Amino acid sequence: MLWYAVHTFSGQESTIKKNIEMLIEREGVQDKFGRILIPERTVQVNVRGKRKTVSQKLFPAYLIIEMELDELTQHLVTSVQGVTHFGGTSRLNKIPIPLRQSEVDRLLGVETQDAGQDVIQNPYIVGDSVSIKDGPFKGFVGTVEEILTEKNKLRVTVSVFGRSTPIELGFNQVEAALQ
Repeated sequence: MLWYAVHTFSGQESTIKKNIEMLIEREGVQDKFGRILIPERTVQVNVRGKRKTVSQKLFPAYLIIEMELDELTQHLVTSVQGVTHFGGTSRLNKIPIPLRQSEVDRLLGVETQDAGQDVIQNPYIVGDSVSIKDGPFKGFVGTVEEILTEKNKLRVTVSVFGRSTPIELGFNQVEAALQ
């Protein structure tokens, strides 16, 4: 069995995956199919200062399918409503090109690596104006000077008694300042 990328309608990957699995079971060709994956990872984002865990698709509108390719299996996958085509199809003979093993290993590695740890995304950029909502500088407005992603912190400069003072704050201690 080899891995193939299948292009689908965006936002309907889960539904299409279920439909393919149901069709495989109904046709009785489970021995020709392996895993069907939606490449995604779990990330933590800060929305208005609150940490939220969301699932982020690595390749929106794509499924990765492990299968033995023949006319029946190719037709079975492409006949599902919402599947547009196989990714990497050669133009001359419409035969899908399998993913390289290095690509599959990387995708599977992302899946297992991210299973135990969350990635925190920072919604701020250097120069953003932020309002401090927690700690001794609560209520102050400052400017993001540096983003310390490995520590999940920001270095923010605030004006205290007319003097610029840099302070380190967690992503959840600030929120975007209203302009």
